[in-house]
Amino acid sequence: MSFKQRFTLLLATITAGLTFAVGTYRPQSILASSKPVTIYLTRHGETTANVMMRVQGWSDFPLTKNGVKVADNLGRGLKHTDFKAAYAGNLTRQTVTAQEVLRYSGNKKVHVTQNKDLREGGYGSFEGDPIAADNNKIAQVDGYQTGDEFMKKTGKDYWNKLQDAYHKLDVENSQQTKLAAADRAESAKAVQQRMTTELNHIAKTTAKNGGGNVLVVSSGMSINEYLSTMSSKYDGKPLKNAAVTKLIYKHGKLQVTGPIGTLSYVNQGAKMNH
Repeated sequence: MSFKQRFTLLLATITAGLTFAVGTYRPQSILASSKPVTIYLTRHGETTANVMMRVQGWSDFPLTKNGVKVADNLGRGLKHTDFKAAYAGNLTRQTVTAQEVLRYSGNKKVHVTQNKDLREGGYGSFEGDPIAADNNKIAQVDGYQTGDEFMKKTGKDYWNKLQDAYHKLDVENSQQTKLAAADRAESAKAVQQRMTTELNHIAKTTAKNGGGNVLVVSSGMSINEYLSTMSSKYDGKPLKNAAVTKLIYKHGKLQVTGPIGTLSYVNQGAKMNH
C-alpha cells in the first residue's frame, strides 16, 4: 500500500471517530439529569394519636385500622404509577403508609428508604399531650387568647408560627422537664431546612439514576412548613391523611405541580375497592 493510500485510510478513520464522538456520544450523567423527576409528597394515614387528638411529633404512634385502609386506597389510586424509589421518615406511621401504597399500587418490589429528616416536626416536652390542653398556652405566645383565634388570624403562616411557639416554650422549659437540648421542640426553620435538604437530595439522586417517579411519605406539619417556603399556591390549609402534593424536579429545582394536598388518588382508590 502506497504512502498516499495509507494516509487516506488513516484520515478516514480519524474522521469517522470524531463524527461518532461529537454526534452520538453523551455522558450518561447528562442523559439522566435531563429526564424529569416527579415526587409524590404524601402525608401518612390516620394514627391513634390523630384519633385521640394528641401531639405526636417524633413519638411513634401507629396507624389505625382506618389509617391502613386509607393508605391501601391511595395505593389503588396510584395503580398505574411506576415508582423508581420510595422514602419515608423513620416513624412507623410513615414507613407503613409507604409500604401499603407500594403494595397496592403494584410496586411492592420497591424498597422504602427511611430517613429521620423526613419525620414530623418535633415538639419536645409537649409530645403526647392532649392538643386541647396546650392550645391556649401555645396561642398566647403570639398574643392570641385561644387556639382557634391563633389559627384563624395567622392564616398560611399558622403552621410555622405553631412550630415556633412550641420551640419557644420548650427552650424556656415551660413544661419543667429534664429533656436534653437535642430532644426539645424544633423551630420552623429547622424543619424547613431538613425537609428541603432531603427532598433536594432525593430529587438529584433520582435524576442521576435516570429520573422517574418517587414516593415520599412524611407528616402534616413538616410538609406544611416545607411547602410554605416554595409555592405561591400554598394557603396553609390542613393536610388530610394520605393527601398528596406532587413536586417536579427540572433545571435543578423542585416546584409544586397541580393541587396541594389532593385526595383524588385516595378517592379513586376507594371507588376501585367497591
